[in-house]
Amino acid sequence: MKPEEQAALVFEAAARLDSNEVDAILEYVERKTYLTVHANYHRRAFGLQWLAGQYGIEYWKNRALMLIACNKADDGDDQSADLALRFLAKVVALEIALAETCKLLKVDRAAIKKMAGCPDGDGHPKELPPVDAELVRQYTEIYSHIT
Repeated sequence: MKPEEQAALVFEAAARLDSNEVDAILEYVERKTYLTVHANYHRRAFGLQWLAGQYGIEYWKNRALMLIACNKADDGDDQSADLALRFLAKVVALEIALAETCKLLKVDRAAIKKMAGCPDGDGHPKELPPVDAELVRQYTEIYSHIT
């Protein structure tokens, strides 16, 4: 079986939470020795790419849901206005967490946003919702442990 096929089988088994099958497949994956870049470099470079991807997913998901809620609020749905503010609060928490994580990792926040396909310097409303400190902590913890 090709390594690509083994990787797909491991992914599928992991999605089913079948650790026995994951272990069984990994037992048969061919082992090789390669001359490559330093492991710490590779880990950090891959982690930063993952950070950009994960940040981008969260950013666009929350922005899209916020805009949908805003459109419904414009159509007179009062509950949607509150929902839009909650999604805005998540975006604000996401931005604070990204800034804290980038400072901790000593990486340019704008570079992460650019690689994620997210605009930097979005126009911010004059009145922001209160920041959910627990959400900021959760995002920061997730992001700072990936690299």
